Amino acid sequence: MHKTLFRSFLLLVMFPLIVSCETLNHQAPTQQHNELFFTYYLPKSTPEKPLIINPTALTTEFEYEDGCLLAFDGSRWMTPVFPEGHATFDSQNKTLKLLGTSYKMGDVISAAGYVRAYNRGKVENYSNIPAEECITEYLAIYYGDYEKIYLDKN
Repeated sequence: MHKTLFRSFLLLVMFPLIVSCETLNHQAPTQQHNELFFTYYLPKSTPEKPLIINPTALTTEFEYEDGCLLAFDGSRWMTPVFPEGHATFDSQNKTLKLLGTSYKMGDVISAAGYVRAYNRGKVENYSNIPAEECITEYLAIYYGDYEKIYLDKN
């Protein structure tokens, strides 16, 4: 009887601790993922109010170095900026998921977007600010239509 009572007491005390540890472990990676790049609100485009009239393309390769997600266009390293809900990063598998499609580091991706010089005063509209050491001189601002580019390695 005492053993059963003791086991019940242990389970009663240990169960909330185990559940809280599991909850904390699941929350920590999610918060970490969101801080690797800037995000911004992108309103929906309609035929009456088109969001982008003259779309421009941005072709970049993504790399993850020293805890930073970076975009490279062949001549400069840039900090990526994605619309809210477009991107998540899995640091364990080193994959970037853009609108449900996963890309490995080193993949070259073409997307609607443009490059702009980083200006500390013009980031107030951005959320999920990356660490200061991950912010480069240029921002690669994406707004959709992500497509992997297959380069001929010959």
